[in-house]
Amino acid sequence: MFFKKCLLTGVLASLMLPAWAVTPPENKEISLLISTDAGRTVDSSLQAFVQQVWMESPVMQGAQAAVDAALARAEGADRPLYNPELALDAERTDINTTTIGFSQTLDWSDKRVAQVRIADQEVQAALAALRETRQGVVVEALTALTQYFTAREMQALALRRSQLMQGFIDTVKQRQAAGDMGALAGTLAQVTYSEALMQQAASESELAEAEAALQAATGFVLGVELAHWPLLPAELAPPPQQVDSDLLQSLPSLSVLRSRMEAAKARIRLVEREGRAAPTVGIRAGRDGSENLLGLSLEIPLFVRNNFKAEVLAASHDAIGEELIYRDAYRRAKARLDGSLGRFQSTARAWSAWLATGQQAHREQMELLGQLWQAGELTATDYLIQAKQNIDTQAAATVLMGEVWQAAIAWLDASAQVEQWLDIVPATTQTKNSGE
Repeated sequence: MFFKKCLLTGVLASLMLPAWAVTPPENKEISLLISTDAGRTVDSSLQAFVQQVWMESPVMQGAQAAVDAALARAEGADRPLYNPELALDAERTDINTTTIGFSQTLDWSDKRVAQVRIADQEVQAALAALRETRQGVVVEALTALTQYFTAREMQALALRRSQLMQGFIDTVKQRQAAGDMGALAGTLAQVTYSEALMQQAASESELAEAEAALQAATGFVLGVELAHWPLLPAELAPPPQQVDSDLLQSLPSLSVLRSRMEAAKARIRLVEREGRAAPTVGIRAGRDGSENLLGLSLEIPLFVRNNFKAEVLAASHDAIGEELIYRDAYRRAKARLDGSLGRFQSTARAWSAWLATGQQAHREQMELLGQLWQAGELTATDYLIQAKQNIDTQAAATVLMGEVWQAAIAWLDASAQVEQWLDIVPATTQTKNSGE
């Protein structure tokens, strides 16, 4: 857990979720700090939001259904393989013969134990797939939130650009009326304002697309299920200095493949045991005319036409294939873990540098620029060039802030620490070690 805290002032007010209902926050600029004083708590409203997303997710429901199905198969695998058979035989001739018999096939090679081991591994794979799905759902929601708030900040910045250019036009017109500025400056101001309006329209379109993606990721519609979207974390702890490879052991996707690999190995033992004889013993009793009948029977299959060697060989190859798939996935997961940390470190360094020096210089530049323009010490062209540079710098900083958020979320995903950060302990399905 590396986020200090999550300042979500105002999360989801809706009729469906009255417990979360709070006053919507003002549409103000979102700040982001990177601090070494990392805490261990996450706002309860964020936990409630994520849990509700989980509850409403069809993908989560499908993963849970897969777990339930695996549990049912495991329960069935722990039952005896063969049911007893009852036989009744009656023959009416010169001598009436009637017999009743009972037979039972014996699991002499313990196929049941092998089946239970396979079923247990399939349950573990289903549970790991559920964890993987749960993590994927929340990562998708947080990533969509990041993109939405970045687009919202860019739209607000485009609006400020338009307002700035409108003020610039008003000032130009005033100076033209006073005879202090020529017609070229007025034309330049009008063209620049038109460009700002086009950028504002483009930013509004991008914001609408980001909100649609957020609705698709969460299943919530603004104004229907909730009053406003929850805010993103406002304070991050710095990323770790190096990767801890042990984090890969808890990665759900690798856990799924490990369980499948173990199930494939257990399937070899099952196929081997299917090539061993399962004898059937029986007893029958009855009457043959006036005579009593009592008999015993023993049936043993002879593996002379099919010795199941091919099936054993196929199961061995399947197990090798599953192991190779796991090795490849582990290598890719390790590279993804390293890459996500490197991305988080680089974006965090750039953002810290912006907060330390660039942000204050940017504000001072804008204030000074306005003062010089009002004092008439800048030409219209010089003002527009420097104003555009200032706004472009702010836009780059907004994009960088979004990249820091996305890098942090990607690191949580790659290191399987999403639920640890959220401080949520989801209910898990209890299973029994029926194979022991």
